[in-house]
Amino acid sequence: MDYESADAVRRQILADNDPVTASVILGEKLARDPEFYAALHGRELAPGVHIQNPGPDPTRMTEKLIRRAQGAAQDYVTGMQNPRRDPVQSATRAAGKWANRTQEAIANKSYEKGVRNQNYGEAVQTATSDGGAAYTAGVSKRQAKIARVMADLAPRLGAVSQAVQAMPQDTDAQREQRLLAARKAMIAIGKARKGVGGGGTAG
Repeated sequence: MDYESADAVRRQILADNDPVTASVILGEKLARDPEFYAALHGRELAPGVHIQNPGPDPTRMTEKLIRRAQGAAQDYVTGMQNPRRDPVQSATRAAGKWANRTQEAIANKSYEKGVRNQNYGEAVQTATSDGGAAYTAGVSKRQAKIARVMADLAPRLGAVSQAVQAMPQDTDAQREQRLLAARKAMIAIGKARKGVGGGGTAG
């Protein structure tokens, strides 16, 4: 498939659907049709300059995530030792939200009991005593999984971007609509990847 043919399909999807629906449909096609993705991806605009039309490159996303995680051991330790809010209080305040999703736990009051019995100091000591080595090692061990997820997610993120960019942005109201559409599209993409309410598959 050449660029012109693929781009015509892309434009038709964007034209025939609202931004959220277009994001899901286009994202699914970009993620599941390698020929379509390749036709749009990496087109050379000038010598050495390639447009990433479908969105971020999954390989570079994976490499960047691994690289940043491996260099963030001290940040991880510092973050664990200096939370922005009391984690026990924050978790307790979230009990209502959690309860709505886990009816069985409500009956047993297991969430509240577990939070109140938690020793946060011990948890931080356990998490940080190795200087963040387990954190970085864990990311490294999951590199193959991260790459697999990024390969599916990156094209879908690109679809959201394209759908939102196709919307007008002249007025404040239009720009607000773009932000709202982006949020709704990201939620829809997440559901599609999990196979909830759409035709996607879990990543």
